[in-house]
Amino acid sequence: MTCLMTTSAFADINLQAVYMKDNVETTTSENFTAEAPLHVRFLSNASSLDPEAQLEWHITNKATGSNITRYDENIELDFTEAGEHTIKLQVRQDDMIVDEDVIIVTISESHLEMPNAFSPNGDGINDLYKAKSNHKSIVEFHAYIFNRYGQKLYDWTDINGGWDGTSHGSPVKDGVYFVYVKARGADNVEYNIRRDVNLLRNFNELENGNGK
Repeated sequence: MTCLMTTSAFADINLQAVYMKDNVETTTSENFTAEAPLHVRFLSNASSLDPEAQLEWHITNKATGSNITRYDENIELDFTEAGEHTIKLQVRQDDMIVDEDVIIVTISESHLEMPNAFSPNGDGINDLYKAKSNHKSIVEFHAYIFNRYGQKLYDWTDINGGWDGTSHGSPVKDGVYFVYVKARGADNVEYNIRRDVNLLRNFNELENGNGK
């Protein structure tokens, strides 16, 4: 049976996660929920480590049951799958666990919607046709804009990007266009969205500032 001994003679660890939240670097020792794709640095902050002791990381995905072991002082991980991920740091010596710390990272399920209208008139409101701002955990994304003749006018792969209502550098006419989006969520949900896009330069009151 493996024993867990708490003794500062072997090591002192303080597991921390460092990641970007709302474009601000965030450091936490607590469990947290975020969206994919997510890049996280995990710091052991190990001190007073006995020369015979070893740091051992266990990264577990609850949904798939996968368990990865690492032996570095600090590690970096990319999360692209929804669900609960357990990051456990252990200090081992003489076949015993002498210290342990855990952070659980929960990646949210995916969500994606596209609006049906925008008004690229330079007023700073709805000037870009893009995914609604409530999107979550989208790990693959490709959107295409077509005219009524089926000609592709624009495409983009950054979910935070979008179409400004131009083609080859020139504004297109007001009217109805067509968007096709192929995307995948961290929960492996496949999105194939096809819908009309109303380009209305003289209309500023689109719902939620991003169409309907």
